[in-house]
Amino acid sequence: MSDLFDPEEEPDGDALAPHHMYLGLIIQLAGGAGALFAFASVWPYYPTIGAAGTLAALGLMGLGWVVAVDDAIEHATVLPTPLDQLWNRAVYPIVQRIEDRGNESGGE
Repeated sequence: MSDLFDPEEEPDGDALAPHHMYLGLIIQLAGGAGALFAFASVWPYYPTIGAAGTLAALGLMGLGWVVAVDDAIEHATVLPTPLDQLWNRAVYPIVQRIEDRGNESGGE
């Protein structure tokens, strides 16, 4: 393809493996359900709480969108994404140490 847009054949070798695309979509679903509940069920009776709950849930949906888009960009382009860099630099080394410690103690 091009130098920038170079999608993987299959994201990380398995589209059904855990990806933060799925986490982002689940966060959006939870936010949507929360926004719907706060807007339709709470706001008519407790306007301040309902409005705040609706806005907070919509903010949660926005966070879910960012997480899902980050994963899509990561697998569709050669660009490093913020969540991928966080995984590679901070989270994965910790996971690797835990796995190595488990392997040293005889657990597999």
